[in-house]
Amino acid sequence: MQLPDYQRVIYKRTPLIEVIAQLRFPTILRINNQEPFEFQEKIRFDYPIFQKSDFSNTSPEIALFDPQIGSILQPYNIYNFLSEDSKWKLSLELENLTLATTEYKKYEDFKEKFAKISSVFEEIYQPYFYIRLGLRYRDLILRSNLKMNQDKPWSELISPQIASELHSSELSGSIRTLVKSLEIELDVGKVNFNHGLVMSQKGSFEEPGYLFDADFFVDNKINQGEIWNVFDNFNQTAGKLFRWSITEELHTAMEPQPILG
Repeated sequence: MQLPDYQRVIYKRTPLIEVIAQLRFPTILRINNQEPFEFQEKIRFDYPIFQKSDFSNTSPEIALFDPQIGSILQPYNIYNFLSEDSKWKLSLELENLTLATTEYKKYEDFKEKFAKISSVFEEIYQPYFYIRLGLRYRDLILRSNLKMNQDKPWSELISPQIASELHSSELSGSIRTLVKSLEIELDVGKVNFNHGLVMSQKGSFEEPGYLFDADFFVDNKINQGEIWNVFDNFNQTAGKLFRWSITEELHTAMEPQPILG
């Protein structure tokens, strides 16, 4: 995928609603069979709230129908560690380490937090290598957040390169649903790029919005020393993809700010 280079900015009126990074590794049974007290001790000042849940790959209906299957496929533990304001969530499972946030400022800060977590994880659990790496950005464009009228046409905000239907004089006024899903091959890895019109709940009201969901991933063996080069590459590509998908008018309305430091 060849995209133009754009100046890197931070939006004052950011549309980001969630950013998620994940490392997947070959199963480490100790995570499921032993409480992660040592792991928690090293990260609990940043993530003081602890929650534990379990997840089963077997539906209750199947387990009820065939108890033997239910006994073989036991639920596994999910350990969640949250920041005091619950805007950062760290999850540890027997095959995954995940960091998610609704308060993303800039990539360098996010990377620093995840690097600290992964370093603690590697010290304690010593994964031999990783088998999947993912970085996901979810952006929601709401005209009310940009002080725009609700009748502002989406064709003035979303690029015709990704949603030509919104720019069609024959169709645009009649479109009520638009959902697009693409899997795009990258120089490193792939991206599942889903975007389209959605309804967003704002208090007691619903507002139409445009959602961009870009899930970048590599699903083959990755050595520990390679992961940050891959994350850096995904971040750069994500910025280009988002900027390429919107108009100059929307870019300006979100009040781009230069990145300092």
